[in-house]
Amino acid sequence: MVKRLVTKARLRAIAPWVALSLVFVSTSVLIGLLAFVNDSQRVTIGAHAATVSPTFDGHATVDLGAVLPRLRLASTDPFGLGVNIDVQETNAANLTDLINRDALIAAQPEGEIARIQQAVQEMAVDDALAGAGSGLLVTVVVATLWAMIGYRRRRELWHLVHRHERRVEHRAIVVLVAMLITIASIFGPGRMRRIEAPPTEWTPLAKLLPELDLDARLQGVEVASGFSTTGGVGVIKTAVETYQRSTRFYGQLTDKVGGVSSQIHQPSKDETVAIQVNDRHDNIGMDPFAAAVAKAAGAKLLIDAGDDTSSGQEWELFSINSLRQHFKDFKVVAVAGNHDAGGHVKDAMRKSGFTVLDSKPVEVDGIRFLGDSDPTKTGLGSADQPGDETVDHQSKRLADIACSQPDDKRISTMVVHDPASFTATAERGCATLLLSGHLHRQVGPETKVVDGRPVTTYTNGTTGGAAYAFALGYTLRRPGEVTLITYLKGQPVGLQTVTAELTGDVTVGAYTPLSS
Repeated sequence: MVKRLVTKARLRAIAPWVALSLVFVSTSVLIGLLAFVNDSQRVTIGAHAATVSPTFDGHATVDLGAVLPRLRLASTDPFGLGVNIDVQETNAANLTDLINRDALIAAQPEGEIARIQQAVQEMAVDDALAGAGSGLLVTVVVATLWAMIGYRRRRELWHLVHRHERRVEHRAIVVLVAMLITIASIFGPGRMRRIEAPPTEWTPLAKLLPELDLDARLQGVEVASGFSTTGGVGVIKTAVETYQRSTRFYGQLTDKVGGVSSQIHQPSKDETVAIQVNDRHDNIGMDPFAAAVAKAAGAKLLIDAGDDTSSGQEWELFSINSLRQHFKDFKVVAVAGNHDAGGHVKDAMRKSGFTVLDSKPVEVDGIRFLGDSDPTKTGLGSADQPGDETVDHQSKRLADIACSQPDDKRISTMVVHDPASFTATAERGCATLLLSGHLHRQVGPETKVVDGRPVTTYTNGTTGGAAYAFALGYTLRRPGEVTLITYLKGQPVGLQTVTAELTGDVTVGAYTPLSS
């Protein structure tokens, strides 16, 4: 008897806590889930502004507007989680440029896929927190009311309910009927009206374009049937062919890295390898090639010397997204070039975890860096505009900083975009290796001895194969180059170039030791 009373007492004591826990969990889940399925986030994807909304239809659906058809691809995420991408404005001059640009970006989609996943994850976290906050609020209100009523009043209400049990049942029935009538009045007429627009029918891309040999990725793409599909088969075919030419050229280029890997210098146990890229000018097609070279060389550090974009606009952030995704396991040291001006590129770099040099010495992987982004502002096809300082002033300012460092903290590597920005530092001999881009051609390595110390200057050619400011295309306009830099105990000891030729071949330059 005593044990039974103790058990009942314990149950009576923990029952409110169990009830409050259920209130918290159920309210949090319900409100969080409702918020998530109705949430959206405006982001930049590819060359467009777009609105991303989560769904549970098991597909990633892309709505390209009234002219082009909707596309969808089955999602592999759990619980049938999908996403709807409402593609909106772009700065493309015409439809042809837009289609070509989108097709080329789609050929290397890893960066944009990661950005969409990030947007969905951010919404899920925000909505979960909102649901938990609402659940906590409701729980506190319920607990407060429970305490305010008190034990005696609760017992009185309990007995009152039992004495009028029948009346309560009748009232409950009346309330239930009223709720059903209200729901029917809201949803009923809409369900009874004739549906003017039939449900969307989806056609596999392979069926729409049977004459094309589609890869595994395109085999899963479906196109919404309708006017924009039937009237735009030629447009879709052009986009697919552009996509195929891009994936074929850059895919074969990347595959050929394995054939020349024996020519690439391999680091010793104590050596560290960095890979330098610059002047990509939106050509994300070269990113898998650069990543394959880095892997073959055992590189762990990426040095980005700027001009990842053509005009520094927000729509070009796909270039930074791609670089981050292909080098996601790397530490990245970066500066922005004259074509990256405006703040969007540097902000995206920082959000991606890059170490963006800003005139302060910093140590990464045991290597002491100094550098800064280019002060000049240059748009796509526009003339240079002065920034906060001239290149000459930046060169002298960086030299003053480098030369003020004590001997035990000498700058190992200076990174700038324009080689004119490291001229003063090189002349004064205050850094061991000075790296740049900007010229779209290789210059150096050239080593001089200043005050008894070797100083090497080097300009890497364009990684994107850029002849002009915009390099995104299904082939290269000029050879694309990356440079491997070998370090020993934080000091540079060797350089080696790897070049993607216009023919699709890969050539490896001789390993050049550097004086220490």
